[in-house]
Amino acid sequence: MSDGMMWYGNGSDGFSYVTANGDPTSWLYFKRNGNDVTIKYVDPKEGQSVAEASTTTKHVTVSGLLRDYYTNQSQKDEVNGYANKLKPESDYNDN
Repeated sequence: MSDGMMWYGNGSDGFSYVTANGDPTSWLYFKRNGNDVTIKYVDPKEGQSVAEASTTTKHVTVSGLLRDYYTNQSQKDEVNGYANKLKPESDYNDN
């Protein structure tokens, strides 16, 4: 991640994203529809370059994410710590 910063924004296709503004593997796209979340990311397989990699799409639920990553105080502190460090991508050039 460049300079240790991560950025967020909204794409024109209805997906939001989080990025470190590096190569395509540093971009994570997501869209929420009720309890469902669609996640897309570039996923190079062993022996592939980033340019050869395809985009992987996964579907998860908000309730599942909360259950798996936001249940105890330690998890909440970790997630909230990351979230508090996110900056809007509109501020990227100000850094």
